[in-house]
Amino acid sequence: MSFRRHIVFAPFLVAAGLAAPSGGCAATEDRKPARVSPPEGAESGGGGAFGASNTGGDASLGEGGFGATGEGGFDEGASCAQTSAAAAFVPLDMLILLDRSGSMLGSKWSGVTSALSTFVNDAASAGVNVGLTYFPRGNSGMNDCEHTAYDELAVAIGELPLHTPEITASIHGTSPGGGTPMRPALQGVLSNATAYKDANPSHKVIVVLATDGDPSGCAGNTVAATAEIAQRALNYNGVQTYVIAVEGSTVANLDLIAASGGTARAFDVTADVAAFSAKMAEIRASALPCELLIPEPPAGATLDTSRVAVKFAAGSTGALEIPRADGEADCGSGPGWYYDDELLPKKIILCPASCSTVQGEVQAKLDVLFGCEPKLN
Repeated sequence: MSFRRHIVFAPFLVAAGLAAPSGGCAATEDRKPARVSPPEGAESGGGGAFGASNTGGDASLGEGGFGATGEGGFDEGASCAQTSAAAAFVPLDMLILLDRSGSMLGSKWSGVTSALSTFVNDAASAGVNVGLTYFPRGNSGMNDCEHTAYDELAVAIGELPLHTPEITASIHGTSPGGGTPMRPALQGVLSNATAYKDANPSHKVIVVLATDGDPSGCAGNTVAATAEIAQRALNYNGVQTYVIAVEGSTVANLDLIAASGGTARAFDVTADVAAFSAKMAEIRASALPCELLIPEPPAGATLDTSRVAVKFAAGSTGALEIPRADGEADCGSGPGWYYDDELLPKKIILCPASCSTVQGEVQAKLDVLFGCEPKLN
């Protein structure tokens, strides 16, 4: 994603025995992945305890952090129960499966590996968890036609940028050679990915397959069988398969694998491997979840799910409230957000139109305000 998303969480409601008034609330900030403690005096209550967000604020929001915004907005000067809690975006985990067959030797290999180095060093990738492996593995004693050869990644999943040196070292220490055992390789990596998703159910987990050919060699190593593996992982627990088609591949075949993996079509760089870096950035933007984990209320407080509002600001523009929808079916083509579960919500999910808007902004800011009456869709 081409921007650094951050979120401001204002207080939970209702503190024990305390009824909060309707209208606006002040805010404290939490920029992923760091957690920021509330400003001094936050526990004392009152609308002035939390000043403007410490990102520099927005003058249009008024004194106390949030002023009047017009219809469906917040009443200037109103206050909320002053109890704060930290929260975070749903993490993105990306397992990269890179074709290192002999046909990748030369400009294709240098172009792809240079693009991957750029991706893991990109500031916009900070906070993304990335793992890497290759096919064929080519390791002594391992059968490249068996999916178990790919169950263990060459570089285990780790958060960028702390994990960047290990990934770049692996790339520089690997060279092309061998065939294209795509089906067993994808099966092994997806087995790893689905197990990782099972262990981390709140994460978004994807696999990125990059190849310059069609499946070849090995029994059952066909396009249809490879697509079936991708479909099976998607159906099991939602792990998606993205595909990047490098020169030499049959794009229509890779489109089938991508569609089966829930990503519509392959990203085509067959005409210019230099576009690989841009396609990786597109995948990051597309896959980065527009979902917010709702934090646990602090001791003595209960979350009032009927009093949650979401605001969005881009660059120097004023903040606009995103209306609440009753669910995914109520989103339509307009802006909105909804809970993953109305009775026991754990996430706030942006509707497709709002998700696209947030992902398309270079300087997007998303504020979630607890204790405030929402504008309804």
